[in-house]
Amino acid sequence: MSAPSLPVSSFLFLVACAAVSCGKDEPAPRRGPDQRTQVAARPVPKEIDLPPLEGPSPVHFVDGTEEAGIDFVLEAGKSEDFFYVEFMSGGAAFFDADSDGDVDLFLANGKRLKGPPVDPAPTNALYLNDGTGHFTDATEASGLGDPRYSVAACAADYDNDGDTDLYVENFDGDNALWRNNGDGTFTDVAAQAGVTGGGAFGSSCAFADVDGDGLVDLYVAYCNEASVELNKTCSWPRRDGTGNARRYCNPENYRPVPDRLYRNNGDGTFEDISLASGIQSSVGRSLGVAFADYDDDGDQDLFVSCDRTENLYYENDGSGHFTEGALVAGLAVSDDGKRQAGMGIVSGDWSGDGRIDVAVTYFEREWNAFYKNMGHHTFAEWARQNGTASASFLLLAWGIEFFDADLDTNLDCMVVNGHIMDNVTLFREPVAGYEQPNLFYLNRGDALFQSLGTEAGPALGIEKVSRGLLIADIDNDGDVDALVTNLQDRVDLLRNDSPRGGKHFLSVHLVGTKSNRSAIGARVIAHLDGKDLVREVHSGQSYLCQSDLRQHFGLGEADVVPDLEIRWPSGIVTHLENVAADQFLEVVEGE
Repeated sequence: MSAPSLPVSSFLFLVACAAVSCGKDEPAPRRGPDQRTQVAARPVPKEIDLPPLEGPSPVHFVDGTEEAGIDFVLEAGKSEDFFYVEFMSGGAAFFDADSDGDVDLFLANGKRLKGPPVDPAPTNALYLNDGTGHFTDATEASGLGDPRYSVAACAADYDNDGDTDLYVENFDGDNALWRNNGDGTFTDVAAQAGVTGGGAFGSSCAFADVDGDGLVDLYVAYCNEASVELNKTCSWPRRDGTGNARRYCNPENYRPVPDRLYRNNGDGTFEDISLASGIQSSVGRSLGVAFADYDDDGDQDLFVSCDRTENLYYENDGSGHFTEGALVAGLAVSDDGKRQAGMGIVSGDWSGDGRIDVAVTYFEREWNAFYKNMGHHTFAEWARQNGTASASFLLLAWGIEFFDADLDTNLDCMVVNGHIMDNVTLFREPVAGYEQPNLFYLNRGDALFQSLGTEAGPALGIEKVSRGLLIADIDNDGDVDALVTNLQDRVDLLRNDSPRGGKHFLSVHLVGTKSNRSAIGARVIAHLDGKDLVREVHSGQSYLCQSDLRQHFGLGEADVVPDLEIRWPSGIVTHLENVAADQFLEVVEGE
């Protein structure tokens, strides 16, 4: 497949500057046609012809939720008041809460914001893993059973004391910074640390060492000013002509709110550097956050997906100062110059060329975008070239993750879907239902993807109103599993039971010493004979969620990695030679 002669960004800059005010720092809320109920007239993308799979599917996911002991139900607080947050929640985090070497599970919960409370009252939850993929509810003992309406979560060792802490964004009160006490319990220190946030609808969060001082800083994304007090009444004409019906308001009905960046002072406190850092030079309705070294210069840049405002792309100068350049990079708007409804986001080298690419999930009739990193801070939207556009076109997508599900060395992709309105049929014929199927894209090599559906296993036949997606090898068997959060429903654990077929894996856990303890921002490269596999350690991403910090490699038939290269955030580079496959490797910086 030949690449375009010019990056898409060159075209986007001319088109978008004619359509919007390129120099305007804070875009005003848009008015006009209701894009939540009127389907845009974008052409249906064509499918790419790929040869059929030879033999049985190499991927097989099963529903392992009950067997794993997870019985959590997400209470979104659905009500006749149509509070904005009711269709937007579903955060979760895989992290090692008890420092025993496996991944545990935190789940954010909501509640009814008005009217009679749910009985029993819903709270956030913590499930501890016994190392084999069986979980035990440890919510009460841990202290994490917060009854506030929680939306999103991210995790890192912010105080470099050897255990992983947790940040949670709340809709109806201050955000929480849960310091891990090292004994299985957590204490909310957000007020003392200066990171309570609040005052608006917070969405995703992420930890990253933006200034290279060995401490993770904290980015908190905000969608808009929606709150219980500012809740608005929105309606739309019924398609049968019998008057209007109540519905959730559009994003345009609420003003965007600036994101915040907190610098870690190293003494347990943070300083708000949002203005000084440049991340408030532009304001959007932020939903997804993805830090990564997109320009390969050793620091963490930032891409933010936004809902009906331009996406934001910030280049880091290495000191923690950012310059926004999404329009020139080809990331701000669609390839026809339109603002889109950006939801989830994930970074990863899905194209296999050594650069960190990115993908963003969008609304129905807006296929999910796979942005190929062309170098020099430019990206080309590649979904129609790589075969992913047609399968996602009629679905409303949220969480997204890259991982090598079948261990063949290529990054595959999973996306979860679900509509925002259970009464959408009152207004129009839906292009897809309220409950929707999730997607699995098998990377066939050469950056070409094939949507498998239930060919990827019975768990891909589950249809719910899905939101969050996070991944981890929960049973330490060498392949990556996935967890999906669903509104007003039980979460689903998609256990990876794919046939091994003689293929191998390597799992790498990094411990920083000069770098931040969680090694967030580190790049790990498995140099195989004829192919380099690139991973980066990141916090946050997907939609409202955080996946396991361990880096997983499918090695195909290779039973040894000739050279495992680790580029630490501190600038130290480690090379490990002839690393045996099929192991869980811990690497300490400097050792």
